[in-house]
Amino acid sequence: MSVYDDVLNAVIDLAEQAKPYSDILIGPMPPDNGISIAWSSGNLNTFLDKRAAVRMTAVFNCKHEDQQTASDTLGRLHTYLNMRKNYPSADNFQITNIETIGAPVYLGREENNQWLYGSSLEVKFFLKGE
Repeated sequence: MSVYDDVLNAVIDLAEQAKPYSDILIGPMPPDNGISIAWSSGNLNTFLDKRAAVRMTAVFNCKHEDQQTASDTLGRLHTYLNMRKNYPSADNFQITNIETIGAPVYLGREENNQWLYGSSLEVKFFLKGE
């Protein structure tokens, strides 16, 4: 796996500590009564000493048959991730911050009566290398 996959999995592991109603899956669209996250864009800045600071944007979406559950869960996950003082690290990365750049909003209701809420996060991290 790439370092970007490792970072996304670390964000998922962190978010799941808040005990949402469903496992968080990788992908832009969640399944019924599910939650999903996927990278949407990123920016890599390499410094003179070749350390790299990365800012990646992730879509973070939630779908549920109960509108309140979808809205409350996504809002609670954002609060949990934004209020952290310590973030995960590994041999190849160190997350330095997670912040909301698009607050949870109602996106629509599907024909099967699933309510869809969407949002976005910015994850900042350093690449660790040789």
